[in-house]
Amino acid sequence: MTDEQQQLFDRITIQCPEVINLRLIALSFRAALTADESTQLRQWIEGAKHSEFGAVVRFAYGLQKDISAVAAAVDTSWSTGQVEGQINRLKAIKRQMYGRAGFELLRARVLPYSPASTAGPAP
Repeated sequence: MTDEQQQLFDRITIQCPEVINLRLIALSFRAALTADESTQLRQWIEGAKHSEFGAVVRFAYGLQKDISAVAAAVDTSWSTGQVEGQINRLKAIKRQMYGRAGFELLRARVLPYSPASTAGPAP
């Protein structure tokens, strides 16, 4: 933390001392996510379910509901970020063009430009 951030954190902890425990929970969650295996994350979930913060408890139970996917995200180096980005881009283009054009214009906006090999006369 920078000095300015530390001063702000100190002022907040004077008004609300529970923030210290919440920060420790958040830091341990970050450590569990960056660990090489999911056992640390599973331990964090078990500890968080007994937390004094209701939102943290609900979050831990939510993670536990889909523990296989969460554990796979920690255990593997695979990411769907690129795919999700392309889906988001396509949906944004479709929203912009809603009701205005047909498939050909949508195709022209989505696919990269490649000049046609058989160029005919301009319409």
